[in-house]
Amino acid sequence: MGETIVAIAMRYVHIVAAIFAVGGVAFTALCLVPTTRLLEDGVARTVTEVAARRFQRVLWISIAALVGSGVYNWILAAEDYRQLGAVGQALIGTKVLLAVILFAVAWGGTVGRIRPRVVQMVNLHLAAVIILLGAILRHLRLESLS
Repeated sequence: MGETIVAIAMRYVHIVAAIFAVGGVAFTALCLVPTTRLLEDGVARTVTEVAARRFQRVLWISIAALVGSGVYNWILAAEDYRQLGAVGQALIGTKVLLAVILFAVAWGGTVGRIRPRVVQMVNLHLAAVIILLGAILRHLRLESLS
């Protein structure tokens, strides 16, 4: 029973962390940035900087939660992925690789190596593909159990 509770908790942490991270990036790219263009330059810059500082904390906590819970979930489902054969292995491998790229792009944005707008748009698209791969894997795992 205890293992089941931990497995559910880790899945919950993974999903909530993804919601916070992807939702925050989507809000920033699709709502905050366009809205600040309507403000005077000094005000827009201040709002954007304050929001970015606050969101960076949330984002890095979310990334840490995603990595920790993702590793746990991957270990827990490793046998399921093996049973899915080459397709399952390719899908989970691609999902993890894209997540690593997403984290690298996010880091590149925080150290000023990549423009914020590029970081936002690249990571939104990567996140969409990662979520799609997760949905496909979940479907395949459930289908293999029946």
